[in-house]
Amino acid sequence: MRFAILVILLLSAFLLTIFQGTADISFYDVFRILFGEIWSDNSPHLSNSAEWRIVWDFRLPRAFAAVFAGASLSLSGLLLQSVFRNPLAGPFVLGISSGASLGVALLLLAGWGFGSFGFLSAASLGAGAAVAFIIAFSKFVRGNAGLLVLGLMIGYFTDAIVSILMYSGNSEALRGFISWGFGSFGRLRWAEMPFFAGAVLTGLSVSFFCIKYLNAIALGDDGAQSLGISVSKNRFAVLASAAILAAAATAFCGPIGFIGMATPHLARGFFNSDNMRILIPSSLLTGGLLALITGLLSQGLWGLPPLPLNAVASLMGAPVVVWVLFSRSTR
Repeated sequence: MRFAILVILLLSAFLLTIFQGTADISFYDVFRILFGEIWSDNSPHLSNSAEWRIVWDFRLPRAFAAVFAGASLSLSGLLLQSVFRNPLAGPFVLGISSGASLGVALLLLAGWGFGSFGFLSAASLGAGAAVAFIIAFSKFVRGNAGLLVLGLMIGYFTDAIVSILMYSGNSEALRGFISWGFGSFGRLRWAEMPFFAGAVLTGLSVSFFCIKYLNAIALGDDGAQSLGISVSKNRFAVLASAAILAAAATAFCGPIGFIGMATPHLARGFFNSDNMRILIPSSLLTGGLLALITGLLSQGLWGLPPLPLNAVASLMGAPVVVWVLFSRSTR
């Protein structure tokens, strides 16, 4: 029943994202463009109209981008929180999103560029470097607080390099990078959809392949190894997939904070379970729903002013993190 509720809410938010927008297109016209006939006695051919291009070339890819970004960030956060056994771990906090942003900054500000595949490759390399740094130094860091500080230092270091690139970049590249940094679901196009969907499917496949490890890692590395699980191989696969998921969302939608950290807690609280067979699909659905709601609020609909996507995500995700800290300190 709870999964059915999440699916219904996700489909409702998905359709609302397609039907609502800054362009004044009636619900009837949008429905005809998507599902109905394209000929009418007193109207032109809808496939040749501006409304058809807005719906198919902008609104529909934007809705898919929100679902893919929310799913990838939430799954990445869930994997990181499980591996490091830290409720505050996430792609943004551990510096993985910052590493992906550095890779994109090198493309935009340093004058390099290889299309959509170049963006995804650069973001993946940057996120992978951040993960490798965390793995290498996590052995020398004691406690969860030290790991969070390590992630913050990675974020500060990469942000410093990005600031240097911004200072030395030309004005046109600087405007493009600043616009990308605000975050948006409206950049994804149909030609880029297979890359984004492939990254999400890769992370999902690795998660289900390593699901026994993800359930056993709550006992610690020694406890998981006593169950006959190869900890090192599974950890590498999980962290690599978490880096790919965060890199894909950052490359195509910009840096989006707090969704990856907050969504696993919402899914865990809604289902009241720590079983990864339940948390993985529920985090995907919850992340997609949260991203769709965030995208709707950032568009400036229903009389609200338009806001940067990253700011809206932080406004929605930060209270969840505060709630986690408060509930844990209370217990």
